[in-house]
Amino acid sequence: MRSVRSMNRSLGITTAIFVGSLIAPSILSDGAAYAAAIKVYSPYVEKGETEIEYQGYRTFDSDSAKNNEQKNKLGLGYGVTDYWATEIYGIWKKSPGGKTQFDATEWENRFQLTDRKAYFVDLGFLIEYEHVRDRQNDADELAFGPLLAKDIGRTTTTANFILERQLGANGASGVAFTYRLQERWRLYEAFEPAIEAYGELGDVRNFESPNRQEHMIGPVAQGTFRNLGSLPGKLKYNVGYLFGVTSATASGTLKSVIEYEVRF
Repeated sequence: MRSVRSMNRSLGITTAIFVGSLIAPSILSDGAAYAAAIKVYSPYVEKGETEIEYQGYRTFDSDSAKNNEQKNKLGLGYGVTDYWATEIYGIWKKSPGGKTQFDATEWENRFQLTDRKAYFVDLGFLIEYEHVRDRQNDADELAFGPLLAKDIGRTTTTANFILERQLGANGASGVAFTYRLQERWRLYEAFEPAIEAYGELGDVRNFESPNRQEHMIGPVAQGTFRNLGSLPGKLKYNVGYLFGVTSATASGTLKSVIEYEVRF
């Protein structure tokens, strides 16, 4: 007899596939989007875990059109089941030469589709919907794709392959294919050095020429602190500096992700 956990996992897989099947036809027909990402998501979900999270980055470049772009996200999430976690973010952006202002609200859902180390690669699925504040000059965005992870010895390889599309009259044309990669060495729980890479290849039907694609890679440090004195829960950090690989990318991007997690 199948266990309740296995049945729940099957329900999660079915849900993710069903949502993806509803999304895919509209994605492949029109619209494109690419929003710079600075977090590589793991496929794992912790049931009953509440999370307060900050994500942010700032670009550096001699070209004023690419210098001092900023994005800050503040989110509240919860592990609803052992296979589904959901999170709501508020997003603030600053364009080069502009002012910081509230830009959008994002709803993120992650599904853990396999048990850890049950197969050759651990698999999850991400679905995000971003609702922008200024729909007269901007467009909502939909993103979804698989999350993969593999442990080899003391290293962990994590990969996200995401399709992004803008929705509405102001949406750009086409569908953007993006990737987020991390190679991490589990040295100590409080300090795990890593290399991360992010990129966007352009419309899936006709990738941009290499010099017009956006790619960045660089060193990152992350870790977890469990001893917080009288404060329950744990604190996670992920900070690094990413170097632009193409002329379309800012020369440097300083990134940080801070998460406070507590189980109820």
